[in-house]
Formats: sequence, C-alpha cells, structure tokens
Amino acid sequence: MAKRVLIMSGGGSKGAFQAGVIEQLNREGWDPDAVAGISVGALNGVMVATGQSDKLIKIWQDLREEQVLKKRRIDRQAKNYLLHKIGVEKATLGFFDNSPLKKKLKESVGSKFTKHYYCGTVNIETGAYKEHIARPMMVPWNYLDAVIASTAIPVVFDPVNLDGELHVDGGVRHMNPIGKILQEHNPDEIIFITTRKFDEPNEVKKVDDVVDVAIQSLNILLEEIFMKDLREFIRINELVRQADEQGAVLKKSNGEPFKVYKATLYQPDKSLGDSLNFSNEQANRNINIGLEAEPIDL
Repeated sequence: MAKRVLIMSGGGSKGAFQAGVIEQLNREGWDPDAVAGISVGALNGVMVATGQSDKLIKIWQDLREEQVLKKRRIDRQAKNYLLHKIGVEKATLGFFDNSPLKKKLKESVGSKFTKHYYCGTVNIETGAYKEHIARPMMVPWNYLDAVIASTAIPVVFDPVNLDGELHVDGGVRHMNPIGKILQEHNPDEIIFITTRKFDEPNEVKKVDDVVDVAIQSLNILLEEIFMKDLREFIRINELVRQADEQGAVLKKSNGEPFKVYKATLYQPDKSLGDSLNFSNEQANRNINIGLEAEPIDL
C-alpha cells in the first residue's frame, strides 16, 4: 500500500510548473509511492513513477516545440482528405501528429516503474473509459502508448491505437484518477499539483481557429473535472476531520471508516501563460514559479 501519493492536473506546457514543484519536493526528501495524473500530469507522472524525477527540470528546459507539436500542413491535409475519399489513404484524425511526443517520452522515461502509476483514456468509438495501472518493477514500454493517449485532445491530436481501439484523453468522460488511487491505497499523505489557482475562474484565452477552440474546450473540461473532484475531496475530508474531533466515526457504504488525510496543495500564484507555448522562456519562468510555490494545507 502506498503511504505517499502525488496527483497532478493537466495543463499542456504549464506542466513545467509541476516539474518545478517536483524538484522542490525532491530537495525536501518527499518521495511518493504512487503517482497519478491527467494529460501533462500523466506525462510528468510517468517520469516520476519510473525514477526520473531528477531529470524533469532539464527535460522541460531543453524541450522544443517540434518535439511536442508537429502540425500538419493544410495543403497536405486537403490532399489526404481527397485521397481518403477515393480509398487510397487513411484519413488523418488530428491537426497535430503526436509521434514526436512519443519519441521524446521513449527517450526520457526510466527502464522500469519504481512506483504505482495511474492514468486513464477513453475509447473514442465506444465512449468506454479505461484505466491504465502500472506496478513497481514493471517495464514501461507497453504503457507509453496509453500515456500518450491520455494527452490526446480529440481533433487536435491523433487518437492512439491501443490493442486495435482508438483512445483519447480520459477527460472527455469526466474521469480522473483521484478516486481510484485513494480507493486502492488509502494513503497517509497526498500532494496535489494544479496548473492554475484552486477555485478561481479559468484564465481568459483568445481563440483564433478551430484548433484553439478544441484545445480551450478540453482544457476547461479537464480543469473543471479535476477541480470539482478536488473540492469534493476537501469537503469530505473536512467533514471526517470534524467528526473525528467530536469522537464520531463516519463510515463508507461498505462499512469501512472514512480516514482523515494529510493533504497538501501546490498551485501557481500567478498566470502560467498559454498551454501550447513551449518556449524556453515560458518553461524557465514556470519552473521557477514551481520551485518557489508555497504548500497549502487542505
């Protein structure tokens, strides 16, 4: 059973902030036994879960846009569409090719899992949610496609083929791994890392085209799901704490008592910028914000 759990939200390039917080935790000697994340939180999470958390800062500092985003040219998309209609080629299913991201992840991830790891995807054809769970000592290579799929925003990125099924970001089914990881491990300590301030409105973002609309739509959805579940966790934890102080015991439907968790939140104290801005300038700025983030007891 994991005693320490790390749970991270999505946020695209804002994930550099998470890298800064993780480095801060490393310096303080806080090491999780289990890690869960959605979208970029799943990417950072698999690095932590395979023992590569000390390399995250450098990876984000060295990251170039072409290693994450490979936009297809409009003329080639039009040609592909025509060839698809006459049965010559398969249609492209996203504006961006996510093969560069998979290549970067394969180069960076550790050789085996050292911690429990959780992420989720959705079968875009059936709508079925699928959990992807890795255990310590497992090798990561069979999980990388699932990690990439957990970042695949529909329309923006290609769906990922998992065992003959096309999968995308699990957020489209209003799902995240908070409940699952708590259910399986009942940990003593939990740290949440978000990429915007908790319980504040979404930042204003100008949208210029259909890609911007798709990205902003799913970002709003993912953040709201994560924040909603975080609010519910805080509400229940506070009720259990109050009952405990009064000598009462609150129980789950299966008869097990609820537990008061020691929970901490790390959040940015300022805007982290555009979620698709992978410039070195923004990455370094967000890393520094993460290094200096103050823990908030929940």
